[in-house]
Amino acid sequence: MTTGGPARGRFAFLDAGETARRLGIDRRTLEQWVQQGRIRAYKGVGRDYFFKTADVEALYKELHPEPELAQAIAADEQESAEAAGGSGGPQPLQFIPRRKQQDPAMRVYLRLQADTKWYDVSEEDIRTWFMQLAPEGYERNRRNALHAIQKLQYLVSLIEEAQKRGP
Repeated sequence: MTTGGPARGRFAFLDAGETARRLGIDRRTLEQWVQQGRIRAYKGVGRDYFFKTADVEALYKELHPEPELAQAIAADEQESAEAAGGSGGPQPLQFIPRRKQQDPAMRVYLRLQADTKWYDVSEEDIRTWFMQLAPEGYERNRRNALHAIQKLQYLVSLIEEAQKRGP
């Protein structure tokens, strides 16, 4: 994505339409990502929301990694598939826009990459976010958090089972 460099220029914020266009997604997906906390929206006048250009660029890079990273991911996925007894020759990893279905391994991989960003979120950050959350958002965010916890607990259980079996 060529946006003219870091967001130090004239347009540090983008409106929702431009953000969706740059990410190659529709507005509904953008709204879902905001609700999931994948990208932060900033309230404008009325019902308008804006997004930091730097955040949009970072998410774009996550969705569309550099060719070297894409090749490394493909090699890692291929190695994992072969270790698990996968059949057939090497399958090139294809990066498909998020609105299209991805293979399960890539979906999990991308989700884990996104979830590692929790390491740089402090409890104070979470408290600040919560204090700005409207009460009507409590239940939806609670369900999302519980769902994420459930999936991550399942992933941890699979890893622990594999570790018990050994190499």
